[in-house]
Amino acid sequence: MRRRLIALCTALLFVASFALAIALPAQPAAAQDMEPVVCDSTLVLLLYIAENDHGFQSMYDVSTLDKGQYAPWFEAMMAMMDEGMEATADPMMEATAEMMEEEPMGEESMGDEMMTVLVPANVAGEPELCTQVRAEVEAFLVSKLSESLMQ
Repeated sequence: MRRRLIALCTALLFVASFALAIALPAQPAAAQDMEPVVCDSTLVLLLYIAENDHGFQSMYDVSTLDKGQYAPWFEAMMAMMDEGMEATADPMMEATAEMMEEEPMGEESMGDEMMTVLVPANVAGEPELCTQVRAEVEAFLVSKLSESLMQ
């Protein structure tokens, strides 16, 4: 009796494991069927400039963003990368959203002049991914442009 119970439990465990192994790979496909995240055109354009001209690589999954009218540009950029013409990226200069938060808000002294530090855009009601990518791209571009001024 005990052997039959152990054999039955083993068989049930095997069937459950097999069913789980079949069900799990199907889940990522469902994630790919998600609706694209729609951000504003300015953010998508800045993302393209950062990626194409400065080698930016987001820490977020920007493949889920709807590229809108700029989609052909992103597709062409990806095709060029596939052909071996990879964009030159400097991983040491990749800025993150945390770097953006470190910048002071308000006025900052630059020599004898006081200048206003502009607050990053806050688009009411936009998806969280758009807000995160906006802060990340802005911090990256500020870093790149500041770097070019120091040379």
